[in-house]
Amino acid sequence: MRATRREFFHYGAAALAGLAQLRRAHAAAPDATDWLRRRLAETARGGVLRLPAGVLRIRSLTIDSDIAILGAAAGTTLQASGPPGPLLRAAAFGALTLENLRFEGAGGRFADPKQGLLDLADIPKLAIHGCAIRRSGGKGVNLLRCGGRFAQNIVEDVRDAGYFSLDGLGVDIDNNKVRRCGDNGVQVWTTTAGRYEGSRIRNNEIVDIRNLSGGDGAYGNGVGIWGSGFVRVEKNVIRRCAYTAVRNNAGHDVEVVGNDCSGFGERAMYAEFGAKRASFRDNKIDDAGAGIALANAERGTDIGFVTGNRITGLHETHPDDEFGPIMSWLTGIEAESNVEIAGNTVIGGWMGVRCGGYRQNIRVEGNRLVDNDYGVTFQIGEGVGPAVIARNKIIGAKKAAIAAIAGQDIQPGDVARPGAAAKYPRLTIEGNELET
Repeated sequence: MRATRREFFHYGAAALAGLAQLRRAHAAAPDATDWLRRRLAETARGGVLRLPAGVLRIRSLTIDSDIAILGAAAGTTLQASGPPGPLLRAAAFGALTLENLRFEGAGGRFADPKQGLLDLADIPKLAIHGCAIRRSGGKGVNLLRCGGRFAQNIVEDVRDAGYFSLDGLGVDIDNNKVRRCGDNGVQVWTTTAGRYEGSRIRNNEIVDIRNLSGGDGAYGNGVGIWGSGFVRVEKNVIRRCAYTAVRNNAGHDVEVVGNDCSGFGERAMYAEFGAKRASFRDNKIDDAGAGIALANAERGTDIGFVTGNRITGLHETHPDDEFGPIMSWLTGIEAESNVEIAGNTVIGGWMGVRCGGYRQNIRVEGNRLVDNDYGVTFQIGEGVGPAVIARNKIIGAKKAAIAAIAGQDIQPGDVARPGAAAKYPRLTIEGNELET
């Protein structure tokens, strides 16, 4: 079988080399669905099923009791032979282990795009380790109310999200490679904002995330959090996403720590639309439209900590022709309500730090702001709250070290000059070090 033109543009030349090999195996292997169903039925509850090396072509399989399924050291591939849809389903039992298996989808789009090639629900002790999940026409892995560990897996060439969890019981998502996904990389959602979820997304490589479904930010993100409480996103390498590296939408107590991020069409990191107590610490961001924002205080976003981050290489870009949101392009850090911004480095761009919205209780202290047009800006007008801009090192500001903004208009003059801040109530400016 020859690759179609659509497949060439969707997967790229490198992936098509693997596709050709997969098709040769597809033609050679008989359908093993019934054989595998018998093997599953013969395995005692809680037992271990060891599969042989090679390619097993199967239609959709359902598992309904505790089991561990282990692939051979030489490699075991479960390859889709039926219509596009989940290759493996399991629900409502205590423990499932999948280890050293390759799950190969047919590549066609699923009738229900919410489903995954692995579609699992209500399994509190889930362990997926050393597996590959490829060529899904929906999600790669779709979990509902599951807990456990998802580690050292490869998820690639999927139409929707690589990994999606809803109302999880806490999953350790560790040391995986998630790449070439059509809409999102890793998503951890809850149906109720603030619900404890507890997953750890750490040490993963998340690269080449597109935005096939369009929109203005729901798709195209390396890591997406919606509503989940106490999720930690730590020490991941995130590259080349259509929109953002990490988007926390309405999550509570989400920590984003020590991630290495480069190549984003929009702002690299967000806490927005009701996010509470968000932390962004010690992240490295390069090559993005803007850096970090804690936005939408009018929708409930409140309390945050932005410390020790390094932001470079900001440049205005647009992920697609219909890019919608109004945002402060080329702004290193932006915050609105009850936020501490300390010890960060922002090099280049339009604004190093922006105290936006109604700037309620924002403290900007001890940052190093280099070669920005404006080092720090702050909103003025009726209803603004207190802000402190103190002990920052502002080097080479092209237009002003510190400037006021009324509405969307930056006011003339440099508020860093002695006495210039006196006319702005509830604003403290002190101890800043300025260099030309």
